Amino acid sequence: MFCHKKRFSFVGKCASLAVLAAILCAPAAGAQTAAVTGPAQAGTPALSAQQMTTMRRDMDTALHYKLAPDVLPRLTAALKAIHAAHIQPPGHVGMSLDEQIGMVNKVPGLDPILKTNGFSAHDFVMSLTCVGLTGSLMNVPQTQQTAQMPTPEPQNVALLKAKPDELQALISVLREEQTPQ
Repeated sequence: MFCHKKRFSFVGKCASLAVLAAILCAPAAGAQTAAVTGPAQAGTPALSAQQMTTMRRDMDTALHYKLAPDVLPRLTAALKAIHAAHIQPPGHVGMSLDEQIGMVNKVPGLDPILKTNGFSAHDFVMSLTCVGLTGSLMNVPQTQQTAQMPTPEPQNVALLKAKPDELQALISVLREEQTPQ
């Protein structure tokens, strides 16, 4: 049996940043975030002021990461292969992107899966985080957007909007991965 809290913690990092985006944006954004990243984990510890600052910086970095045109099917394939290999990367909410990338680099058996799908640990974490944040923010209705709301790269928004079936396939895999087994 898998431990729900540990499995695919880099997905949790993406969700953490997306939740932060929702907090910074508008009340309705939280519902949109949940639709993209899945439910928040109960019992998640509160973040320190330093962790919140790091997450804001990481969110800005991830939102300006340039996604490859074929990123969605590659992320989907990589996540399916990781799940099939029963790989459980360590991690916890509040890790910086650099810490998360470092942890992904250390997971036995993960590097070949990432390479097969055209990713380094850096590209995988950044792509997954960028897709999660961009997807969350582009779904906030214009009437609920605020001045504090971060703005994703227009090219990334265009990419996700142009490939709704591929985005939905990725979301489906992420939801499957967050379901306890």
